[in-house]
Amino acid sequence: MIQLDKVTKFYGERLILSDVTFKINDGEKLGIVGKNGAGKSTLVKIMIGAENFDAGTIGGLRAEDVGFVEQTPNFFAPTLLDEILSAGEVEEFQARKILFGLGFTDAELKKSPQHFSGGESAKISLAKALVVEPRILILDEPTNHLDIYSIAFLEDFVKNYRGTVIAVTHDRHFLQTCVEKILDIEHGRATLYPGNYEKFIQLKRERHAAQLKAYEKQQEEIAKLEDFVRRNKVRASTAKRARSRQIALDRMERIEKPPSAETAAIKLHDANESANRVLIVDNVSFKGIIKNFCAEILKGEKIGLIGRNGVGKSTLLKIIVGELKADSGEIKIGNRVKVGYLSQGHEELNENFTPLEELNYEFGLSDERARSELARLNLFAQVVEKPIGDLSGGEKTRVALTKLILTGANFLILDEPTNHLDLPAREAIEAALNEFDGTILIVTHDRYLLDKVTTRIIEFAELEPVREVKKISAPKSQPSKTPTLKAKSSKLKANIEQALDKIEAQIKMAEMELKMLEHEINRAVEPEKLSELAAAHVEKIAEIDELYTRWEEMQC
Repeated sequence: MIQLDKVTKFYGERLILSDVTFKINDGEKLGIVGKNGAGKSTLVKIMIGAENFDAGTIGGLRAEDVGFVEQTPNFFAPTLLDEILSAGEVEEFQARKILFGLGFTDAELKKSPQHFSGGESAKISLAKALVVEPRILILDEPTNHLDIYSIAFLEDFVKNYRGTVIAVTHDRHFLQTCVEKILDIEHGRATLYPGNYEKFIQLKRERHAAQLKAYEKQQEEIAKLEDFVRRNKVRASTAKRARSRQIALDRMERIEKPPSAETAAIKLHDANESANRVLIVDNVSFKGIIKNFCAEILKGEKIGLIGRNGVGKSTLLKIIVGELKADSGEIKIGNRVKVGYLSQGHEELNENFTPLEELNYEFGLSDERARSELARLNLFAQVVEKPIGDLSGGEKTRVALTKLILTGANFLILDEPTNHLDLPAREAIEAALNEFDGTILIVTHDRYLLDKVTTRIIEFAELEPVREVKKISAPKSQPSKTPTLKAKSSKLKANIEQALDKIEAQIKMAEMELKMLEHEINRAVEPEKLSELAAAHVEKIAEIDELYTRWEEMQC
């Protein structure tokens, strides 16, 4: 079992991770998610011992038990096959099986591992981790650089893996099919959810709503107590009661306000009418990469174009939009068809311009309007004033998407539109494409997007099908009719003091129980449990309020 308890990490004065606590049982599969920059990779580095942390403990992670996929690995063996065999006591047939599964050819097994591209090097690193089958396999964005075939192979491998798997990923299909728990890192805090991706989305939404209700209810109670203290603390007759309310305020554990859900509000314009035959690709060939390719796309279709890396998908898109000229064959665009193109490398962006300048140059937008359009995709403040060349991959994609929206195109040609984007942005793109009433041609390895958006798949190569509480407030008791102490005999006075002691003990116990409830509310995950705790919290506040009223009246 792996257990992290209150792990905290600072970079200088900046808090990256706060009290991260969770456990994973042997053999479980865990997905780690969060926005870009949330601290996911930092957490992984801490877990493998590559980075120190400032507080907390980690148990169950021995270096010799962990296999980690490096994003920028170093290789030393003379051939690719030798590099994989050097990972440990590995049978050659197993090494070959994994390399072939990840898309390497027999000829490539004889090449030097240092002569592969960055994406292929990441695949080699993945192969080295998979082949030794460690007790704990830790993967950082494992589906990056993989084509759809290799991703399918990796998923099958992970699902059948007998050890523990921890994967940092934005790949929703991987999260849906390969994991049984998801750790969500948000604003430095980590919350563990049971289930796969769609269960996680449901539970997170329900938890957010329940926690917000509990927070708002406590805020109402705080406002009521503060108002009472403010109005009564200077009046002699009610000063005691005001002090008791202040004590209640001081002892209250504040329920945290859940962070607002940040989503990119992507809205594509309604598509203008076009000819029924939007695109005809007739026997197109290009430099031995594409040979006699034919396809026809009709108005309103949403087509996924898939195939292995290097087969020519992006090249075909460039031919369609006129950036490259085919050696033979013909491309026909239908009448009244306006094409909007999003390239994988964002060549349509001028890297010397800022996003504001880009929108002004292309569409004549004022700074104010440009800022508004970019803000819809969560591009704010200094980011929109930086040169595009200095932006991250995800930020560039958001700028390119903003431009695409502003074109008003009725035929969208998209090359890997979800690359470098976090989960909320991917969900927003998916929703926008689903609502779009025009035509779409999309190249992507994002199988979740393919499943949810496309109506038809065009393949460059043979591929297996892509599967087309009610809160009940405690009633307030009526004020006690207990006579004042001055009118009592000494025996009766003793009885009242005894009763006061009893009430004070009840108040202490109830306040302790309230604090425990507030502590549980801040850490609850299951929405049903959170609703139960919120209802119990309301009842406990009412109970304490009644006890204080009785205590105050007995002292008058």
